[in-house]
Amino acid sequence: MKVSSPDKILFPDPGITKIEVVEHFQRVAPRMLDFATGRPLTLQRFPRGINAKGFMQKNAAEYFPPSIERLEVPKREGGTTVYPVVTDPADIAYLANQNTITFHMWTSSAEMPYQPDWMIIDLDPEDGDVAKARVATAAVRGILQRFDLDGFVLATGSKGFHVWVPLTPGHSFADVSRSSRSIAGMAALEHPEDLTLEFLKKNRNGRVFVDWLRNGPTATVVVPFSLRPRPDAPLAVPVGWNELEAADPDGWRIDSLDDRLDVEIEIGPFTLAPAAIETAARSAGVDLDTPHDRFGRNS
Repeated sequence: MKVSSPDKILFPDPGITKIEVVEHFQRVAPRMLDFATGRPLTLQRFPRGINAKGFMQKNAAEYFPPSIERLEVPKREGGTTVYPVVTDPADIAYLANQNTITFHMWTSSAEMPYQPDWMIIDLDPEDGDVAKARVATAAVRGILQRFDLDGFVLATGSKGFHVWVPLTPGHSFADVSRSSRSIAGMAALEHPEDLTLEFLKKNRNGRVFVDWLRNGPTATVVVPFSLRPRPDAPLAVPVGWNELEAADPDGWRIDSLDDRLDVEIEIGPFTLAPAAIETAARSAGVDLDTPHDRFGRNS
């Protein structure tokens, strides 16, 4: 593949060029597809580099090659979105050549769009407190294990960590959303000084937001090994549980990636027990009935 404008600077601070970005994605594409193959994608593109305004692209462009499949999804307000779906490593590189910096994917596949096979818990420290983010991540795992579940850690390349739980086929979004809200609520109740379900940053008071909201239809999560549009070009990478205590969420770059490519994350998949998880959460005092309002009108 010929890279257009190969010397264009996409990350000005470290001086990373477009060809370096494309070569990165060529290298990691097989690992990315371990997670993203056959899934609707949203592309975060920066045609003039990350210091200029970028955009999120949900619709596959007409000029995308036919090897990039399409999934047409109705929109609530009418019309449709036609998502790109990738199965070939060469198409990851092609999309990088379109100035894609970050790939975001659904938690369900194009083949079974209403049956998520990942549950995601996002640990978001309000003030970039990495130590507290580590505590929150470990706390979530402890609760998962009570229900015979487990996951792997993703250092997001941003402020916090994700916990990814692989699921067996057949779960509904309602079950996964309810279960993740229950797990997040139990974690927050057990660690009230460090964790919160408060969406509004002004009300978090330095606590880590245990975000369960990535578990609904069409919600997305960053694809592992994607770059992030931050000044020093960090990567989203998997981290072993035995590494969490020393891991930084934004601790890896293109030139320090070697130790991530072989991280062992083969676990599960697991079958949720939504009724048992919800019963335990209610017994602990978790409010599962108040509708979530990201604007804080219920607080």
